[in-house]
Amino acid sequence: MRIARLLSVVLAVLTAGLLVAPTSAAQPPFRLPGYVVDQAGALTGPQADRVNQAVNTLYNDRRVRLWVVYVDSFSGQAATDWARATMRTSDFDSQDALLAVATADRAYALLVPTAAAGKVDVDALRRNKVEPALREGRWADAAIAAADGLNGAGSSSGSADGELNWAGVLAMLGVILLGVAALLLWSRRRKRKRREADFAAAQRVDPSDPSALAAVPLDALDELSRSIVVEVDNAVRTSENELALAVEEFGEQDTAPFRAAVTAAKKTLTQAFNVRQILDDAVPETPQQRRDLLTRVIVAAAKADRELDAQREAFAKLRDLVINAPSRLDSLTQQMVDLTARVAPAEQMLAGLHQQFAATALHSVTDNVETAKHRLAFADQNITNARTLVARPAGSQAGLVDSIRAAESALGQARTMLDGVDSAATDINRAIATLPDEITDIQNGIKAADAQLARGGIAEADALRSARDAAARAVAEAQSNGSTDPLGAFTALTQADADLDRLLANVEEEREAAERLRRAYEQALFTAQSRVRGVSDFIDTRRGSIGPEARTRLAEAVRQLQAAQDKQATNISEAIAHANGAAMLAGQAQQIANSDVARAQRQYNNYGGFGGGGSNTGAMLGGILIGNILSGALRGGIGGSIGGGGWSSPTFGGSGGGGGFSGGGGRF
Repeated sequence: MRIARLLSVVLAVLTAGLLVAPTSAAQPPFRLPGYVVDQAGALTGPQADRVNQAVNTLYNDRRVRLWVVYVDSFSGQAATDWARATMRTSDFDSQDALLAVATADRAYALLVPTAAAGKVDVDALRRNKVEPALREGRWADAAIAAADGLNGAGSSSGSADGELNWAGVLAMLGVILLGVAALLLWSRRRKRKRREADFAAAQRVDPSDPSALAAVPLDALDELSRSIVVEVDNAVRTSENELALAVEEFGEQDTAPFRAAVTAAKKTLTQAFNVRQILDDAVPETPQQRRDLLTRVIVAAAKADRELDAQREAFAKLRDLVINAPSRLDSLTQQMVDLTARVAPAEQMLAGLHQQFAATALHSVTDNVETAKHRLAFADQNITNARTLVARPAGSQAGLVDSIRAAESALGQARTMLDGVDSAATDINRAIATLPDEITDIQNGIKAADAQLARGGIAEADALRSARDAAARAVAEAQSNGSTDPLGAFTALTQADADLDRLLANVEEEREAAERLRRAYEQALFTAQSRVRGVSDFIDTRRGSIGPEARTRLAEAVRQLQAAQDKQATNISEAIAHANGAAMLAGQAQQIANSDVARAQRQYNNYGGFGGGGSNTGAMLGGILIGNILSGALRGGIGGSIGGGGWSSPTFGGSGGGGGFSGGGGRF
């Protein structure tokens, strides 16, 4: 009877294990959730730990990521095709390698990008180490051999076959644990798919309807708000550029409705950026507060889009570029000649500035001349293409308007970049010229503070002493580094000067203190305006690669700058604080924008470049190829524009998985 009861218990446990265990099935390519994925049940727990340890050692030693996946079948695909598809789906880059094994098919692939392989002979590693282990069914040893081989340490000796000799109860527990792991993996995959589905559904919702947005999950609402402000800000910037061209061509009176639409859209979008700034600050919000703020962002951006779209058809009729194409192309050609003539002087000026000043003082214009060359090359391509199309008979001129508009945008951005070099030189030279006066002014303040402290009887003596010392440090820094970063020196001086003058105002003559505050305000305002203008031009000419964070900082800097001007007459100390805040925010926006552009350039390089040419890549980064609002880029509505063609960061997966690999695959 005891033996019968024991057998019944064993049978029950085995039955439970079989029910929980995943069934064998062909597995199509999928996004890998972790570095070691075992859907074939090939590894025991200790074996999986050994593989993970080898993978982690490879990453710690060489910063190369090896991903290992075991499935039953490659679903009828060739091993290398299945592996490449999985790499694309998993957003691999040049430091990601993959070992894929189909245990039932007895097929495998080991693919290693050239950059990750280094000096390792991947084919020899695959034939001599990985494949023999797979042939003998030593699944863990094959992965460890791949990791050690890529690390240059040779394959690991020893086998975990002995671990298969566990007692029956431990084996059944292992089956149950594998089943639980499979359920957890399924749950995570389902959650990810649900998030993707939520965002796709959010893109189809009317963004101007708060009631419809109330049904959107909070995470999807946040992602939608980030996308929409970038999309509409690009549209507003492009619309401003086109409006400037239209005013030049048709005059102020005929373009008044379009100017009103752009102005209204900018005002509405500014409100959206202000709310986005609240969401991005360090103060946390409750889920309901966050939902309300996100809804305000999306509705405001949608309103800005509608204000622009309302004038789209009338604007298109006004600028019938097909009819006026010959004369317009002549004008564009002349503009290109004029701008090309400015390139060499701008290069010389920029080279001189780099010899004089630190790189931090020239961040916003450091690559302006080289980028302007790409824009001019892109404009030349489109002008040539447009002239070819003009020569064709009516009805065979498809693409003419797009070519003209692309050339206009490229020339406009090239002009802005060259103007930026000229403005930088002017601003820096002005700063150099006026820096001695500012130093003298703050030194006078330090002397006045010394005099007041010497008299004694000051209620704020400690605060005045601290402000005086801070001003002295700012003067020393300006005298040391003012010649290499004049604008940075101005920011530090004006901040220190403002604090010192605020305290001196309590103990000095009101007229003298007010005069110093006025000068501090002018210097703070000049610094803020210069920095805001520089980063705005930077974003405008690279809009295709810059995300919402930099734009949000810039929008807040513009608001602070306006507040500084509004407060000048009533509270000049607050006006200086606003101006200094605008300069600080503009500096943050510049740093974030620099990072966005650098990341986008690296990712485009992983693609092999957009369109195969530097000018086309520059046009994508500059936002020229994204389209524009007044010409109907969002004619399909906000949801459609975000879903296709908007700002995004390309990944390794988008390269198509071809070229640049070592290794291969086959049967074992």
